[in-house]
Amino acid sequence: MTNPTDGIIINREPAALKKPAAASVKKLYNELVLTETIVEKITYLSDGLRINGYLARPSNPGTYPVVIWNRGGSGDKGALDDLTAYLILASTARWGYVVLGTQYRGNKGSEGVEDWGGEDINDALNLIEVVKNIPEADPDLIAIEGASRGGVTTYMALTRYDNFKCAIVHAGITDVARLCEQKEDFRKYLNRLFKNLCEDDKREKLKERSAVSFADQFPRDVPLLIMHGLKDTVVPAEQSELLAERLKKLNIPHKLILLEEGTHVALKDGTYREIDRYRREWLAKHLKKA
Repeated sequence: MTNPTDGIIINREPAALKKPAAASVKKLYNELVLTETIVEKITYLSDGLRINGYLARPSNPGTYPVVIWNRGGSGDKGALDDLTAYLILASTARWGYVVLGTQYRGNKGSEGVEDWGGEDINDALNLIEVVKNIPEADPDLIAIEGASRGGVTTYMALTRYDNFKCAIVHAGITDVARLCEQKEDFRKYLNRLFKNLCEDDKREKLKERSAVSFADQFPRDVPLLIMHGLKDTVVPAEQSELLAERLKKLNIPHKLILLEEGTHVALKDGTYREIDRYRREWLAKHLKKA
């Protein structure tokens, strides 16, 4: 993060929900998510690129700790929109946090080319610079969180910035090569992404994105909450279990929670309430002044 323009916010505009979307927020959470938070679309600079994202914060004046939230998926699949920004970011902001999420380069109108665990990690890390331009955000109190592909982002970010107060990952990918062996569609996607590389270079790219390979680089004072649904058929819970075993051997502070009825990062399975309880407790415990 050496570009002097990183983190500059070049556009902010309110997110707006139509009545059906607002009704969904009320049904899944409650009306207070709508009335007690402010959600904005933002465009900021990362490596000189214009990157789109979202910002959610409490509507009451004040200075709040920060959560950087990393989305899953690729391309427009898994991207944030106004509704999911309220469901995911604002529901957390209501607890008393400024929450930031990136769409990553090459997605949802962001400049650049998607790199899935490569240079787009900078788009998440440069939200740390964005924080410095938000008066309501406390730059000394930052947590990082991600789901699915966002778990890859989060794990990689932990090796590049050691001042996070804590981290949370839900249904994260930790062994990319292993998942490629198990999931044909995922293997085809990564083969397209790395089509110009020889097999040895491709294997190295997968290793670089696999937390089981670099967990020894995690900071020793950033507690990590790992959650995974046992009914997840997209990213098997084995992925989180493998990393937890590695972290245990390395004596890195972590907690693994396996959700018996959990599927893959889905509101519809109902476990989001249980997940939010664990998330809220973790943030309250660790994302605060010493």
